[in-house]
Amino acid sequence: MKFTIVGSGTLVPDADRGSAGFLVEEQGTRLLVDGGSGTITRLKKLGVDARELDGGIYSHRHVDHCADLVPILFALKVGVDIPRTRDYPIWAGEGFHAFLEGLYSTYGTWIRSDRWTTQVTELSLGGPGRALLPGGVVLDTLPANHSAGALHLRFTSPSGFTAVFSGDTGPNENLAILASGVDLLVTECAVPGKDPWDSHLSPDDVAALVDAARPRRVILTHLYPENDPVAALARVARVGVPVERGYDGLAVEG
Repeated sequence: MKFTIVGSGTLVPDADRGSAGFLVEEQGTRLLVDGGSGTITRLKKLGVDARELDGGIYSHRHVDHCADLVPILFALKVGVDIPRTRDYPIWAGEGFHAFLEGLYSTYGTWIRSDRWTTQVTELSLGGPGRALLPGGVVLDTLPANHSAGALHLRFTSPSGFTAVFSGDTGPNENLAILASGVDLLVTECAVPGKDPWDSHLSPDDVAALVDAARPRRVILTHLYPENDPVAALARVARVGVPVERGYDGLAVEG
């Protein structure tokens, strides 16, 4: 399995870091995880045409994680020599189907096709969820401490390689459970100190998470400008697990 960071930033404009987006590749399949604004362009810079994606997985419905869903669905209909006929499946938390229906009511046939459908598989916001993805990857989920149908995502390849993406979240046990012993933990580290709304993680929160879960490798993403990345990395590194800041285009294979 190959896990690539397509966008390592936030919705705060940054010339070098796009909004959240990730790519999971296994046995010739390519699945987009989240995808804020500009994801289509950043995928193309990585050599991936969004019109050839095999599906999408969404940690939650905030625009910095899903704004490019409409452009992707529109792109699936236009500019290809051979029209797409295979479906575009989506996996996400409960409520995503209604969210998509709202997009359909706004954009109509611009993002609908009579050649393929967009089938949504909703995963529980009240407990564990599991789905078998194209390429034989198993997706396990647990609810995150956030809003808009937020989930933590764990990907397990047929070879046994495991990667967890936190999504946006405040501190909670579910993330430590899902990330326990994984090969790769990609986690938000949005704020420099305690979030008064408990909806994002600080370096102290990430350090506690890493100490509890003991993943083999940690990558920090989604740092807001006020969060000093050097200080954040130093704090998490004291736990004794390899940690680095993610950047657009960083790929991990296992």
